[in-house]
Amino acid sequence: MAIEIRNPRPQPFTVTTYLPNERETQILGGTQTHYAVGENLAKGFRTHAAQLGVLWLVRSETDLHYPRADGSTGVFYPDVFVTAEVALQDSIAYNVRSVGKPPMLVVEVLSNKTAKKDIGPKRAAYAELGVAEYVTFDPRPRKQLELHGYRLEDPGVYREIAPAAEGGLWLATVGLRMVAEPSPDPLRGPLLRLITREGERLLHIDEETEARRAAEAERDAERWARRAAERARVGADQARASAEQARTSAEQRLETERRARELSEQAHDAAGREIARLRALLEETSRDS
Repeated sequence: MAIEIRNPRPQPFTVTTYLPNERETQILGGTQTHYAVGENLAKGFRTHAAQLGVLWLVRSETDLHYPRADGSTGVFYPDVFVTAEVALQDSIAYNVRSVGKPPMLVVEVLSNKTAKKDIGPKRAAYAELGVAEYVTFDPRPRKQLELHGYRLEDPGVYREIAPAAEGGLWLATVGLRMVAEPSPDPLRGPLLRLITREGERLLHIDEETEARRAAEAERDAERWARRAAERARVGADQARASAEQARTSAEQRLETERRARELSEQAHDAAGREIARLRALLEETSRDS
């Protein structure tokens, strides 16, 4: 299912919608859920890029510098953003003007502090900036995992992305379907799941860790099985060697016994002959006398 994304607005990507510069302490939702959603989503994007062998710059909860129409520089602090074909050191902030293009995808996780801004002026600003796709996710319990996506179809104008038949949203920028999932653990919040067109569900961090542990346990079991088989083989070889040695010893003992019998018989025969000779000599002496 090919999805066309029209060319974003040309440089200099200036934003007329004014928002005060953001800082981490001003916009974070203040919950573990807010952090976990962004962390796991960024991990999923990086995993998919690695699978495809493509260069994606994926950042979470870090600043994004953009040019304002008045010539000043604004700062957003998106939860997650993705840009293709950009390599940038972690220590360097993403500056739209110096990089030469805005992110292709931005995801914001809503909170009590940020919801109105994220779905209002900030959405308008991202459209003006030329962000091709913008997604908002509301993990707050009363919002029932609201997930909305917007695609840039005209310069500075977003159109809402229709929900996918399979659930969630198909994102053309990354070629993935994004789905909001409740956590199986009642003490933990929901997360966003990324699914490929082939149906592969990209693993969250905890799932990947568990899968790695399971794989390591399986490798350990295989290693121990090989060692046990090797020990059994060595034991069998030793048992065969011992049996062979015992057989050889038994044959040697039988041979020794046989030889001893032969020698005993030979001695017995020699003694009989000697006795016979002495008797004959005695008889002959007696006749002469």
